[in-house]
Amino acid sequence: MSKMRLSDLLDAESMQVMQRGFSRVTGMPAAVVDENGVPVSRAAVRARFCFDLTRGTAEGEKRCAECDRAGAKRAMRSGKTEVYTCHAGVCDMAAPIVVDGRFMGAFVGGQVIVDKPDEELIRATAAELGIDPDIYMEAVHELPVHSAQEVADAAGYMGAMAQMLSVMAGNRYEILKKNREMENMSKVKTEFLSTINLNLYKPLQEMLFLATSINRMELPEEAAKKLRTLEKQNQKVINALADAMAFSEMTRTDSDIVETQYDLVKLCEGLELTYTGKLLNRPVDFILEIDEDVPTDLFGDVTRIRQIMMNLLNNAVQYTEQGTIRLHISKKRTTYGLILNFEISDTGIGMREDQVRSIQEMFDKVHDSQTINEDVLAFGLGMTSQLVNAVYGSVSIRSTFGKGSRFLVSIPQMETED
Repeated sequence: MSKMRLSDLLDAESMQVMQRGFSRVTGMPAAVVDENGVPVSRAAVRARFCFDLTRGTAEGEKRCAECDRAGAKRAMRSGKTEVYTCHAGVCDMAAPIVVDGRFMGAFVGGQVIVDKPDEELIRATAAELGIDPDIYMEAVHELPVHSAQEVADAAGYMGAMAQMLSVMAGNRYEILKKNREMENMSKVKTEFLSTINLNLYKPLQEMLFLATSINRMELPEEAAKKLRTLEKQNQKVINALADAMAFSEMTRTDSDIVETQYDLVKLCEGLELTYTGKLLNRPVDFILEIDEDVPTDLFGDVTRIRQIMMNLLNNAVQYTEQGTIRLHISKKRTTYGLILNFEISDTGIGMREDQVRSIQEMFDKVHDSQTINEDVLAFGLGMTSQLVNAVYGSVSIRSTFGKGSRFLVSIPQMETED
């Protein structure tokens, strides 16, 4: 807030609308000035005496700013519009614009004569400013003459206008403040994730690679069993960290859907290479199948689609000791366009009916992270439903306890034009 100025919080059009409204009702010029008394908007009505002559000199501009600032601050202290005689002898008024308890500027106006001008003061001011006194007096007589009651009425109207500007500026301030808070939170989160990636995620991956390499050697059965247990636990931690990092990435302030052109075959071949490598030391085959009629040049949020596939494949790897893990891609055309089906099936431990029902319910409704239940967390699926919702997809689950599971993810996509 300390660095924000009134011009950051009010747009020129809003100020002009207020000024024109005040001038139409009262017949008096008006402008908006900042906390230093410097105009931040062009007056709707420009009196020659004030704008062309007085403010046309450096000394006059300085004195006018001091008058506006002093008048507005007196108004802030008194809680009402301040009516005063300016340094040049004309009647002015100022109403403060306050945001979050801070004086930001003022709605100023008036520049009128009450009863009759003080000719002696006006000629003396002209001499001090280096202006021809006769021209200055001529300009004074161009100013409107109002009664004290008319000035008081205009002051009340000005106070209401300033209050409206204060509300508008306050609303804008709250938006900017929240945006800055979100930016700061996003920065802290990014730094935290970088620390996780550097200090935990990468070292754990290296340990897993080392354990996998050792496991390929001829080891005593007891040692091999302990090593496999270590490998499983390590993989669980890696999956949990990856899940948390993916969720944090998804919920960053600039995390709207980012759709780009991508090659489906390259995406799937990359997954095939990754998971074939993970399964080298197990009696588990990774099978990739892409139906021939599936278009490969697509347009969509490939980052989130990849993360969805990896989350589900990591889940399959974690709970499959032997058999197969299959990724099958098919398509369906509807009146609304192309739907891609990503089917991940395994011959793992499967799930009980109540677990399937619980997890399916989570995928069927939009939710926040606080509603994720134990079954979802237990199977490493905590953030997958968030990601699926983000790309307007759906998930259906089939599973038989002791035999394996199948997750079918359907995501609308667009084909790229040739």
